[in-house]
Amino acid sequence: MIDVGWLAETGPCKMFKSGQSIPCPGPSESSERAMYILIVGKVDVYKAGESGAAELVGSLGPGDVFGGREFFTDVVEYVYATVADTVVYVLSESSFNDLSWAQPQILFDVLKAAYTPLSETVGELAGEEGSGDAQKKAPAPKDAAKEKTVPSIKETAKAKAAEKQKAAARSKTAGRPDTTAASHEKPDELTDFHAFIPNDFSIYPEGHKQFPGITKPEYAQLVYPKDYVCPFCKKEFMEYKVFRSKLYEAAPMRFDLRRYYTDFQTEWYDVITCPHCYFSTFHNYFTEPKPLQAAKIENELTAARATIMLDFEAGRDLDFVFTAHYLADFCAEGYRAYSKLIRSKLWGNLSWLYEDVEDEEMMRFAAEKAAAAYEAVYAETRLSPIQEQVTCLSISGMQYRAGVDRDMKKYLFTAMTIKDGDKTYAKLAEDFLYELRKDEENK
Repeated sequence: MIDVGWLAETGPCKMFKSGQSIPCPGPSESSERAMYILIVGKVDVYKAGESGAAELVGSLGPGDVFGGREFFTDVVEYVYATVADTVVYVLSESSFNDLSWAQPQILFDVLKAAYTPLSETVGELAGEEGSGDAQKKAPAPKDAAKEKTVPSIKETAKAKAAEKQKAAARSKTAGRPDTTAASHEKPDELTDFHAFIPNDFSIYPEGHKQFPGITKPEYAQLVYPKDYVCPFCKKEFMEYKVFRSKLYEAAPMRFDLRRYYTDFQTEWYDVITCPHCYFSTFHNYFTEPKPLQAAKIENELTAARATIMLDFEAGRDLDFVFTAHYLADFCAEGYRAYSKLIRSKLWGNLSWLYEDVEDEEMMRFAAEKAAAAYEAVYAETRLSPIQEQVTCLSISGMQYRAGVDRDMKKYLFTAMTIKDGDKTYAKLAEDFLYELRKDEENK
């Protein structure tokens, strides 16, 4: 029997709400094209009868494979509708390769099931239930004609993600999944899988939009492949690192310490994501490991694997970059001593990225988060003179971007006058302070 527990733990998984239809196989040009293994829940199978009405021909339970015929032949005969909230393991071309290495027996069972006529499978299920009425006519599943699915990252962009963003706001207010309770333990029953995924779970804040199709293929000439070991799952993977020696500054460093390079922005490659478990953080935390409290982020990563449909081994686009940063915000909790510093840099990057896509509202939101995080670093961390200069400039720069003023001038004066500081940062603080005073005079 297929080990659905292993599949649930490793992903990629996806959740469908009760009453939704699951697309099989999905458009040929879509990243959603897939077949599935049912992990949690129940799926009813419908087929159009002679009169055109939908007929219930059977039901599927945990461990059943479906969508294989559609995946391999593009022949669509059935509609798969969820009876309850359902979690499926997504089998795409990339995950076939993963299974062939990690669980070849599961892959064998999947291929065997894919080439077994579905009529035989659902017939057996109907016989086991002994109802005798599995072939009776039934109303079409809710929204089946529209093939309503849980939005993927790219689909969410087209749908504007209004409802998901509201849920994200509630999640921020109510707090993240409890990482201190005994829920760190693996569930004893498969139905407990839902305990890992609150209904309003989202890694994105309210107001975040998706940006499908925005890529920077020219960046590939300034990065090189490097092998990493994930601090969380201990698995090896390949990612890209920036050729810093090949970067040329295109403009002077800005008041908020952003650097501009010729035909390249480092924010696109600052954060690395493990494709196996979705653990994400800055590249130097992979190459220079620091103590990680894995239990503090287990729930978040489990929920993320079940709700994010993104190929972290594919080409890097802007959705990839944003998602990696928000995953890293979750993972920062695992670095107790460095979490504030990590978050300050993450939110600073996010503010710059939102600036690049001209989303002023989210740019200000991220800048305010960055300023608050840098203020915490300044208040609670022992800093060298240069680190203090950088932190003070970052605080004032991000406050300015956010449109708030919590002693900006004080921080700039500190950066300008601190003993044993760097002259470059002192001059930058002096120039910034001069511009602020000019702004005040012109008001």
